[in-house]
Amino acid sequence: MVASDRPGRPVRARLGDGGNPSRSARDTLISRRRILGAMDGDVIWARGLTKVYPDGTVALAGIDLSISGRGVVTLLGRNGAGKTTFIRIAATLAAPTSGELRVLGMDVTREARSIRRRIAMMPQESTPPTFPRPGELIEAYLIARGWSARDAKREAERMLEEVGLWEHRRKSVSELSGGMKRKVMLAMVLASGAELMFLDEPTVGLDPQGRRSIWRILEGAKREGRTILLTTHYMEEAEALSDEVVIMDRGRVIATGSVREIVSRVGATHKVELADAPGVIEEMSAYGRVFRYGSKVVLYADRRSVEEAAARAVAVGGGGLRVREVGLEDAFLALTGGLDEAEEGGRN
Repeated sequence: MVASDRPGRPVRARLGDGGNPSRSARDTLISRRRILGAMDGDVIWARGLTKVYPDGTVALAGIDLSISGRGVVTLLGRNGAGKTTFIRIAATLAAPTSGELRVLGMDVTREARSIRRRIAMMPQESTPPTFPRPGELIEAYLIARGWSARDAKREAERMLEEVGLWEHRRKSVSELSGGMKRKVMLAMVLASGAELMFLDEPTVGLDPQGRRSIWRILEGAKREGRTILLTTHYMEEAEALSDEVVIMDRGRVIATGSVREIVSRVGATHKVELADAPGVIEEMSAYGRVFRYGSKVVLYADRRSVEEAAARAVAVGGGGLRVREVGLEDAFLALTGGLDEAEEGGRN
């Protein structure tokens, strides 16, 4: 692909002595090609992105990432992995220390205002400000984004129905439960019509019913063709919603792919979990790779080996036995060092 200032006008490098592009022209051409690549369908594109706080804490240690698809992209990582920092920079709420980050083809430092017109964000543990009624809050938010009062009112009413808050429309925001307040915040983001939505732990602190209610809302947003960058600590949530998963650890991206692709990196399809006890590791090691996770021993292997291992565990009186398919949590633990490989003959 030839870099271009505008359609039909390829960028020509100046020729120096001997007919070769000069260094400055060559660097400019490379930079233009790199930027054009970032704009060619990528929703988010990062290269060498770092963030170092004044106290020396390294939040991002050279992020390289390309997100081009629609749907839900989930950032997974332990506390301090850099998820929220990455989202804040992508949403133009914080500046990077170095590197490049482009959102919807635009540079986060030079084109922040243009980016903000096309994105919306629900921060971590956010709650709506005090307002008489939830619909009025959504209306005010949309008007602040440039909507007419009439259109804002119509969209606010539609969103209250969409998120299941219509019957509570006459209550004040302060009267709503925690889960309902989270729904109001989500309704504001969805009503904006933003191309890209950042949702930082949108279901934190909610009960299972509240979480699943928000899942249904996000599934609807996916069907509308929205792009959602989500952070969560709930593996079940990530498995249920994600079209793509990005695993971060210590400020770096260590794995990307669909849920199935990430899980396949475990190298096993099933697992046996049982209580750690003398002789358990030796017995299980004959069937596959064995790890310790807290007070449990976990064997990873194919289905047949796991079934044989489970039968053997029953025969020798293994306690707390569970046989399960391998999931995203197993892959996450394996990739981030959350599992300790067990050794025969005793504890590590």
